[in-house]
Amino acid sequence: MFKSLGNLVVNPNVGLLFIAMHDKPKRLRMNGNARVSDADPLLKETVGAQLIVRVEARAIFPNCPRYIPTMQMVEPSIYTPQPKCEPPEPAWKGFDSFKDHVHPRQPTWKG
Repeated sequence: MFKSLGNLVVNPNVGLLFIAMHDKPKRLRMNGNARVSDADPLLKETVGAQLIVRVEARAIFPNCPRYIPTMQMVEPSIYTPQPKCEPPEPAWKGFDSFKDHVHPRQPTWKG
C-alpha cells in the first residue's frame, strides 16, 4: 500500500509474519531490512507490480500458531493482479481525503 512503501523509505526495518491457514496452521516470523526499487529486474516479470520490495533477512523463526482461524479461499479478490487483466481502481483513491494526493494506477506489465 502507498503509505507502507513511503514508510519503508524512511525506516527500512520490517517484521513480516507469514501465515499458512490451510491444513495444519503455521506461522513464520521474519525480521529484516527492506529496499524499495522501481528498477529491479523482477519488475518486468511480476504482473501488476509498480515497485519491488526486497527484504534482507536478519532473523527467521517460528511463531505460535495458536490463534490462526480456519479459513478457505472462496475466490480471489478483483484487485489481485491477474495476467492480461486490468484491476479496478480501489474506491478509497477517490475519497476527498486522498483524491488529490494519490496518483492513479501506473501502467504495469500484464503478463
